[in-house]
Amino acid sequence: MSVAGIEHFLFVEDLEFLVYQSLLLAAIIFIYGLYRAYRRWFKPGERPPLNNIIERIGNLVRYGLLQRKVIYKPLEGTMHTMIYLGFIILLIGTLLRAFEYDILIRLFNTRLLVSTTYYIFKLLMNVGGALAIIGIIIALGKRVSYISPYLKTTTEDVAILLSLLYLLVTGFILDGISTWAYRREWIGLYDPIGLMIAGLLDTYPWVIALYRVIWLSHMLLAIFLVAYIPYTKLFHMIAGGILNTFFARDYAPSAFKAIENIDEIVEQGGVPGGGSLSMLTWKERMDYDSCIKCARCTENCPATLSGKLLSPMDLILDLRRAMDSGDYDAELVPRFIDPEVLWSCVTCGACVYQCPMLIHHVESIIDIRRYLIGKGENVPDEALEPSYNIMRYGNPMGNDPMDREVFLNELAKDLGVEVASEDIEYDYVLWLGCQVSYDPNNRGIARSLLKILRRMGVNVALLPEEACCGEPIRRLGDELLFKELVSQNGELFSRYRFKKLIVMCPHGYNVFKNEYPLYGYRIDVIHHSQILSEAIEKGLLKASGGGEKVTFHDPCYLGRWNGVYEDPRIVVRSVAGDGFTEMPRNRERSFCCGGGGGHLYFEVKRGDRISRLRMDEAIATGAEVVCTACPYCRIMLSSEAPQDIRVLDIVEYLADKIGD
Repeated sequence: MSVAGIEHFLFVEDLEFLVYQSLLLAAIIFIYGLYRAYRRWFKPGERPPLNNIIERIGNLVRYGLLQRKVIYKPLEGTMHTMIYLGFIILLIGTLLRAFEYDILIRLFNTRLLVSTTYYIFKLLMNVGGALAIIGIIIALGKRVSYISPYLKTTTEDVAILLSLLYLLVTGFILDGISTWAYRREWIGLYDPIGLMIAGLLDTYPWVIALYRVIWLSHMLLAIFLVAYIPYTKLFHMIAGGILNTFFARDYAPSAFKAIENIDEIVEQGGVPGGGSLSMLTWKERMDYDSCIKCARCTENCPATLSGKLLSPMDLILDLRRAMDSGDYDAELVPRFIDPEVLWSCVTCGACVYQCPMLIHHVESIIDIRRYLIGKGENVPDEALEPSYNIMRYGNPMGNDPMDREVFLNELAKDLGVEVASEDIEYDYVLWLGCQVSYDPNNRGIARSLLKILRRMGVNVALLPEEACCGEPIRRLGDELLFKELVSQNGELFSRYRFKKLIVMCPHGYNVFKNEYPLYGYRIDVIHHSQILSEAIEKGLLKASGGGEKVTFHDPCYLGRWNGVYEDPRIVVRSVAGDGFTEMPRNRERSFCCGGGGGHLYFEVKRGDRISRLRMDEAIATGAEVVCTACPYCRIMLSSEAPQDIRVLDIVEYLADKIGD
């Protein structure tokens, strides 16, 4: 049949008025859905920031358009890439076809897709449709087979996948009927699926009726799905894939935001933090609507995997449910969230790293913890002790401050290290930190580091006094005391002249580097793994060792939160050589030791110990030595290590092999 006869044969213009009416209604429903989302996220007077436009566009391209955090998992990445690319191709093709038919042909009696251009168009539409169908079938199989125990399948999930599958299949059927009607002779291999379907058709009246029914159902379903995007999980394409990636936090992800007016809030009898939705930020509320329910956060959460109540995905969905209730002033705990869920978090950041929508689960957890601490309700008694101890003794363990002074004098006497004077400028000042100062098992870290630094001729001094850096209580939610400690330590640093501050604890490294600036104190800080790796690469340090199998545990606050992965490995490899082996979960995907988020000082007694799970993984490598670069990790892993495995800081391992 000729091209001119297509409108007569497949006559649907009498149905187009219904489609256009539906399209108008759909547009109204869709726009209202966007307005509804805006009202859910922003309080009167709030506006999203439009600073750092280049960086924001970069985030949108990397994480929204290119799906950087989606594609690395083989099954899920392949599945999502097929669906995503397939629908992108089909969307572009549909828009081109609509532009050609509704504007060029009707208004100007001309065509855009002709000859070679049309052949390429048809082939790409075949490829796009096939990719999307295969991806959806994989997704349905994944949902039905329950590959992940944390991936909950709802009626909505299945209905959306089946609706999309129906659109794709009917699209190919419509194309096949068109091919059968008027272009079978010349379309050739450019429309393989359409040609295959055309070969099955031979009844003229039946084909006409089939075409009209399928065309109308196809169009109405497509319009219906677009209209209800803001009300279903498909909204992640807009809320997450576009808006949440564009408006991603423009500060370090481990620098949880400061409460700038905290003194004013407390003086007026208020409680700082996020006790209700209205007390949280617009960005946190946008996070909750961005969740696609892929369960990647939960599948990688140490608390979840160790049997605790926390599921990062369920927490975000519970907060979305709170928004659905419309009561933005209702207290979130315990109405919507079990307090044990919040206190189970070790703030390792695995959920944040895994999330393809750039949701920051940990920030919401800490915000709500702040409120609970401020109000003094739904808080484990043990979680309050670090604050009490710091106020009384200056350290979260409650140790006698004289213990640090005794240790300081020992270091000065035994190693010849100078105690800092206000009249002298130093290249480096070493921050001992609470765990190294007071825990006899961790003091070897400082001794080993100072021995090596003195051997290198580094001009380093020790501070005569230190207060806690405040990291553990900030993670627990005591923002007011943290601010006081920042001010106290900031004044301490201002009295001494030095170029860099060396820290041995990643928690201190992170808080000095990323969080003190939030309160106006900027410190040039370096982790001891960085200064050691630099010396090794310059040939200033040479170790003789090897012969034993060694593995390395990435501290969350050094690795995932701050991106320092290679420096500690350079140190370990310089000694272990070919004896170095990685644990299955390493670098960005490392598994927490269980000591973060204040959990070094209290424990949620449910399920397994996270440290036990991590040590089991280390044991499975066959390693005789487990190295880490964090006093917290050293404590947690040592408590689980069998007698035949040593847990050492990297500098202890290095110092043993350098000699005097």
